[in-house]
Amino acid sequence: MSKSEIIPIISNAIDSNCYLILDEITAIIDTGAGMSDWLIKKINEIVNLDQVSLIINTHGHADHCGGNSFFKNAKVFAHVLDADEMAEGWLYGTSGLRGSAEPLKVNVSRKLTEGDSIELGSMALKVLHTPGHTPGSMCLLEEERGILFSGDTLFSGGGFGRVDLGGNAGEMLRSLKRLTELDFTLLLPGHGGVAQNGRNHAALAYRYAREFLI
Repeated sequence: MSKSEIIPIISNAIDSNCYLILDEITAIIDTGAGMSDWLIKKINEIVNLDQVSLIINTHGHADHCGGNSFFKNAKVFAHVLDADEMAEGWLYGTSGLRGSAEPLKVNVSRKLTEGDSIELGSMALKVLHTPGHTPGSMCLLEEERGILFSGDTLFSGGGFGRVDLGGNAGEMLRSLKRLTELDFTLLLPGHGGVAQNGRNHAALAYRYAREFLI
């Protein structure tokens, strides 16, 4: 059994955070906006871009999938409910964030649904459908290690994703409540810093969401 490694690449710009996973399969969770080369240079210091064979997009916003095209040999996995929007390229109105009026079309190789498992080698990621930020927003749970890749559903410090670009306040509230019931320790969000005691951050976000979204 191979030894896996998760390498967080934390953004302080328009790009999302990215998480490079080195296992039997070399994968990356989200790829940033594709507007600057800092992220690509950072990844290329660790692994040749052509070695990345799998991209998992937590949802179909441009700041999370705009960099997909840098990884020429990678298949793209995303939730089925965001796949059509990604194929059309408007990305819930976010494609313009990249400074172009042209759609950013993303071809999804595998359309994921609730409960699917993504096998990377010694690591397996369970798909949790957590709509609210977009219809197909999802979190990825590594149950054995207690790790949650939360996309833009949950941020550290009790933050949660906006609901005005393809989202829904009621669905966000339900998704956050679900995360409070999960058994996980390490929170790896789509923006901001990583955090320990992940369930505490989920509980705080759910409390804030009940105040601001109802």
